[in-house]
Amino acid sequence: CLVFVLLISQTIMAGEPLDKEGKLNAQVLWKYMTIENPYQNYPTWPGKEGFYESTMPPGNILKLYVNDIALETIVNKKGVFSDGALLIKENYTDDKKLFLITVMYKSKGFNPAGHDWYWVKYKPDGEARLEGKVDACIDCHVGVANNDYVFTGSIK
Repeated sequence: CLVFVLLISQTIMAGEPLDKEGKLNAQVLWKYMTIENPYQNYPTWPGKEGFYESTMPPGNILKLYVNDIALETIVNKKGVFSDGALLIKENYTDDKKLFLITVMYKSKGFNPAGHDWYWVKYKPDGEARLEGKVDACIDCHVGVANNDYVFTGSIK
């Protein structure tokens, strides 16, 4: 039993996007979601397969990928995403050229006032433009705090 628990614990820890000091890190997350566990292989938000137009902000063309932890919350209408949930939104121009990748990663204890979301805005090459407790992201998403800061669809 103890060996089983240790193996599960190591598996979960190996997936965390932490740097050597144990802090969330955008470059570690980028490596995880593009090399170790490529997000293009993740499912998309149910009902949002392929390209779709954003409502917030209006006009953007998007693709939204979610990991299995996030998908379980969406499908089962749990109301709050679990620790480890990962939402990856590709933002495209009108001619469908990728210009930005925005990420929400749920990490228990990271920012309780902001529902523990860790935010990152990446350029398509993986350079992090913003990361962490990003005020612009939080200020926009606080309007849907009752849906765990997510605009795309109801999780209740």
